[in-house]
Amino acid sequence: MLQRVTSHEQLDDIAAIRWPDGADDAAENRRAFVRRLAAEAETHGPDRDPLLASLEDLVAVKSAADEQIRLLLAYGRVYVTPRPHTLESLGQAAGLTPSGVSRAFGAKEVMAVGTLTDRRPAPVVADHDPDDIPGPESRRRCTWGGSRKNPCTEPPKYIVTDKSGTKWSSCDTHLPAYLRSRPTP
Repeated sequence: MLQRVTSHEQLDDIAAIRWPDGADDAAENRRAFVRRLAAEAETHGPDRDPLLASLEDLVAVKSAADEQIRLLLAYGRVYVTPRPHTLESLGQAAGLTPSGVSRAFGAKEVMAVGTLTDRRPAPVVADHDPDDIPGPESRRRCTWGGSRKNPCTEPPKYIVTDKSGTKWSSCDTHLPAYLRSRPTP
């Protein structure tokens, strides 16, 4: 015969799963969790399922952690100077393969790190300025990506500099490929 679990027992069970004995501040975390979900039940009524609410909380925590990991990978690869971390070392620390690291972040994360840290990527990446780049094509479209037969038609957002010092226009789509191509000093 199935034993009916009371709502308080369910809260205690969920808290025990999320904060097992021996974890730092497990007892306080459990009490805070039970208080918070009890208050939510009063606000939202008895239909508020504590198990689903707990799963939603953990998914939000996981999403935030994934975003922070992507930002830290971008920071380690693009902003750490004079020698960026290798794809291998970042991959080991993040539990990813080197190719997983190179695909984990893109232009959005690179620029977000710049905003959060008030830093700019290495001086080889700058905001697009038509007056600061030679050639009519680089003024109107991305010239870093694509090919002669199939050129990228996206509008430029950045200026990138290759190993020879030549400046090119780059779009959001092709900036990550440029960053991956950068030689590691």
